[in-house]
Amino acid sequence: MNYGNIHSWSVNVDRRIALALRRDPKLLGVFERRLRSKMATTRSAAAVGDDDWEWYVILTLWSPLQVIKLLEDSGEQATRLRKTSPLLSLLSDSERRELLSLNFLSE
Repeated sequence: MNYGNIHSWSVNVDRRIALALRRDPKLLGVFERRLRSKMATTRSAAAVGDDDWEWYVILTLWSPLQVIKLLEDSGEQATRLRKTSPLLSLLSDSERRELLSLNFLSE
């Protein structure tokens, strides 16, 4: 898979997550709790990467609409943030499969 395909796939995943958040804004809290739990299992605060801290701030302080706009934005800052997004990795295997097959988004 070349860079263009990876980028397109990543943008598609971000849009699917944004659509899922539009349908259920409470999902943002799920992401925040899972990231907090992941960070809590790390032995020290210094071992948690800057990217995880930045996303933790985003997930705890931003509104669902702001996160959705970030996931859909093609601007430079949004693109940089999405490159380090933990959102897909915070889903369980079954949630990830559902999201990627679009069943996650069905009403």
